[in-house]
Amino acid sequence: MLARNFGGDDQDSAALLKVMNEGYPVISALAMLSAKAIAEGSFDANDVLEKLTSEAKMLLLVARDRGTFEFRATKDSFDSTERFLAVCVETEPGVFLVFRRKDQPRQTVRFIEAFAQLCRLGLVIHHQQKEFSLSTHGYAMAENVCADEIKDLIDFAT
Repeated sequence: MLARNFGGDDQDSAALLKVMNEGYPVISALAMLSAKAIAEGSFDANDVLEKLTSEAKMLLLVARDRGTFEFRATKDSFDSTERFLAVCVETEPGVFLVFRRKDQPRQTVRFIEAFAQLCRLGLVIHHQQKEFSLSTHGYAMAENVCADEIKDLIDFAT
């Protein structure tokens, strides 16, 4: 529940606002999905690729080499859709693909939900704060993604 004076000048409200500004409620939920998959410890590779959305397959495909993900947001943009969280994939050291477009908010959200699917299936693990990586199973699944099936999504990332 939000404090009555949400956004006020007391320390609790300021701390809550800072956490929310960084997107941590969503990031925490993703981390919990990943942790639950690890705790349950059951992974069935059969039919996993068939269950994945095209967006989840795209995330696996572009992450197959480095396997690193980060969530980012642009807090100061005027356009609300530019302030959405974005799934970012490091394709090589210091080079990221950002799965967010202000003119396509629905597709941006699909990529966040696709990332949640990867977490739920045990294909991603959370490390700290905004940082995630493919799990061993995630790397294995990424090797089996066919780029031809999802080529219409490759231009979405910036």
